[in-house]
Amino acid sequence: MASNLRTFIVANPTSGAGSVEREWDVIERQLKNTLGEYDVAFTKGPGHATLLTREALRAGWEMIVAVGGDGTLNEVVNGFFERPEPKEHYQLQSEGWLHWRGNDPELINKDAVLGMIPMGTGGDFRRTIGLMGGWREAVNALKGDNTRTIDVGQVGFIGHEGKIETCYFINIAGGGLSGAVDDVVNKSSKRLGGTVSFALAAFRAFSKYSNPEIELRMDEVEEVRQRITTFVAANGQYFGGGMWIAPGASITDGQLQIVTLGDLGKIEAVPTLARVYSGTHLGDEKVWRRQAKVVSARCLDRGAHVLLDIDGEQPGRLPATFHVHPQVLRLKT
Repeated sequence: MASNLRTFIVANPTSGAGSVEREWDVIERQLKNTLGEYDVAFTKGPGHATLLTREALRAGWEMIVAVGGDGTLNEVVNGFFERPEPKEHYQLQSEGWLHWRGNDPELINKDAVLGMIPMGTGGDFRRTIGLMGGWREAVNALKGDNTRTIDVGQVGFIGHEGKIETCYFINIAGGGLSGAVDDVVNKSSKRLGGTVSFALAAFRAFSKYSNPEIELRMDEVEEVRQRITTFVAANGQYFGGGMWIAPGASITDGQLQIVTLGDLGKIEAVPTLARVYSGTHLGDEKVWRRQAKVVSARCLDRGAHVLLDIDGEQPGRLPATFHVHPQVLRLKT
């Protein structure tokens, strides 16, 4: 059964080390068999998927399908919303916190549906929703009317130009070593595939990395100071090309799962990070976990920059505030 939703495809030809472009003729034939009529646009650079999505939704398309990796998916998700104004929603306080003033997300079309065909090097969000059978399974999942309404995260932070910025995230946001790894991954070739690319980047980043001291504030109530290797505010469960960092996270519970990997030395970090891949790290002495709707983070080390990781991209640094918008986006399943 073909989808009865007017469908627009946003495809990143460079995703998956160029696999989208190489395999497009085959993908296109299956899309036509599955969806019937649809339209498609190919991205031409960073941020383009967000613009294409907004234009398509304003033109009346009912389902937007992201073809690419986690970064492409993130851009498409951001395109479902009107662009939030950072200065209206966040305030940098003298103590170094970035305070969230509150905002409701403005969907361009609240009935629109997000679809996805994962083709990237990381492929982390697909693991959370169980879409593990490759792009053909993902295309077949676009049939029919089955959807579920999921949570979306939002984060305010300091961008590379030193100004307050904000964006939405569907999977995981955080910082520390994960941000340093993203910085290396996104500046290097991904020809070797997701797991190998992330492993090599992690080795390069970790060899130069020093654990910063940060302070976290959950729901304006609980505060904790830690020297950390990395931390996440998780909507989904996986990041870093298959690391099961937040096994208890849910995309429908209206909460973010906060996980920190504490002050790990170079030698002890290796077995801990290895256990993250199997999700067996949560019982480790230096692993800490909470749930919250809002979590703020600031760096306590003078002059240090704690880089962020937002759905596999590296857009800026602490201070930052992460919060969840419950049940706001319809996802094709």
